[in-house]
Amino acid sequence: MNRVRRTSLALCLLLAALAPSGALAHSASVSYSELEVNGAQVDARFHFSAIDLSTLLKVDTNSQPELDALTPALQRMLLTPIVVTSGGKPCTLEPGKAAPDGPDGALLHATFRCAAAIDELSLGAGFIDLFPPGHTHLAKIIFGPDEIFQRVAQAEEPRFDVERTQRPLARATRFLWLGLQHILLGPDHLAFLLALLLLGGTFPELVKIVTSFTVAHSITLAVSALGFVSAPARVVEPLIALSIVYASVENLWALRRKGRVETALAHRWAVAFVFGLVHGFGFATGLGKLPRSGLANGLVSFNLGVELGQILLVALLLPALAFLRKQPGFQTQGARLASSAVAIVGAIWFVSRVLTAAG
Repeated sequence: MNRVRRTSLALCLLLAALAPSGALAHSASVSYSELEVNGAQVDARFHFSAIDLSTLLKVDTNSQPELDALTPALQRMLLTPIVVTSGGKPCTLEPGKAAPDGPDGALLHATFRCAAAIDELSLGAGFIDLFPPGHTHLAKIIFGPDEIFQRVAQAEEPRFDVERTQRPLARATRFLWLGLQHILLGPDHLAFLLALLLLGGTFPELVKIVTSFTVAHSITLAVSALGFVSAPARVVEPLIALSIVYASVENLWALRRKGRVETALAHRWAVAFVFGLVHGFGFATGLGKLPRSGLANGLVSFNLGVELGQILLVALLLPALAFLRKQPGFQTQGARLASSAVAIVGAIWFVSRVLTAAG
């Protein structure tokens, strides 16, 4: 087996490994909470998406009677693992009621009673490991009208601390890192970006393609997080997978005949922009729950992290692809094989997400 075939096969195997992890990526892997401090107690509301809950048990989140029947199970799985402490002492959980949360999720109420008035608290989101890899929990903590904070919990750091002292730089750093992870650990973005770059192109063409995707991603992330436009996860997730299939199939069409590659590259920035608008909805639901006082900070920091992550991915992919294009047979064999693999992975994700949304 020559070098081109070996490298192309390695790309296919990598994409095959990503296929299971991408089936429930993006907003399907985000939860959020609102924790309001009142003296010695914390009134909490935890929001979970229907897609996330479907990985734990079958429940119609739009049916209040069904949620009532399953409330004990939901509380046992999702609320009991949460550990809240204040002043170094654990707070007592008093679970409440479950209720529908729009068309795509459920809301769990809970109260945590602490030993004394709360000036600082810690929360361990023990439920994170129950959800798909990469699950992110966004929390809004309210001490008062002018004392509102945001925190992020993930599998590698499921616990966060908060006190009444504002730290804008630390908050910005958290969301910058979150945006970076959104790109680097998101198989959707990796597969879509790879599909966009497989046809090659000049450096200015590639910069235009990647930049148009980032601009579009940022636009819908902002307008959705600000509440101007919304799109349910059950619609967005399959569309993101479909964007990967489209870009890959376009590669195969362009590679069939001489001259088509140039035609495809001439409008690829527009393809990247259109589907970038779709990808932007993928994380907007959680960021939209940030308080308005911290939303601009969170959006700017998150988008900066996305841009940095994308630049890093391109810096890693471009040299490898440039090397491959110099090898005999890559454009006729390797690029087709890699594009076919990306298309298959995208199709698997599409079917999986449609079935998950329907079930």
